[in-house]
Amino acid sequence: MDWKDSPETPWPKPDGEELLLYFETSGLSERYARMVGEAARIWSESPCLHAVAVPACPAEGNCVTVEEEFSGGGRHTDGEFAGRDSGGVREGGRITLYTRLLDETSDKGTLATVVHELGHALGLVHRKDDSDVMNAVTDDSTDPVPDSTNFYNLAVIYGAGA
Repeated sequence: MDWKDSPETPWPKPDGEELLLYFETSGLSERYARMVGEAARIWSESPCLHAVAVPACPAEGNCVTVEEEFSGGGRHTDGEFAGRDSGGVREGGRITLYTRLLDETSDKGTLATVVHELGHALGLVHRKDDSDVMNAVTDDSTDPVPDSTNFYNLAVIYGAGA
C-alpha cells in the first residue's frame, strides 16, 4: 500500500467474503447509468469486492446512491463522493455527477470520472500519480482502468480475496 494514500472509512464485510457494494442508478439518465454499470464492472476486477449497479438498492445492502446535478455545485468539479460513517465503518454514501461539465466530456473522460468517484466510495483517496484514475484530476486523457496499486490498496483494506 502507498501510505501517502491513506484510505477512507471502510465498508463492513464478513471475514473471508468479498465486499458487496451496490450503486443505485434510479435517478440517472441512460448515459450515466451505463457509465456507473461499466465502472462497477471495472472495480469488480478486484478479487476482494463485487460492485453492482442496480436501479434500487436492497434494504439491507451496502449502498451508494448516484445522482446527477446540472449546476456543478458552484465548484469547478465534475463529481464528488460524500460518505456516511458510524462506529468506524461506512454505512452509505452519495455520488453526485455534475453534468454541466460531464456533458461536454467524451465517454472515456466521463467514465474516468465515474470510476474515480466509485473508487472513493470503495475507500480510496487521491493518488499523487498524475496518470492514475484516482488522481485529483481526471479528463479525456485519463485511463479509466485502475492500476495495480489501486487494486492492491483495496486488498489491504478489505483482504486479498474471498
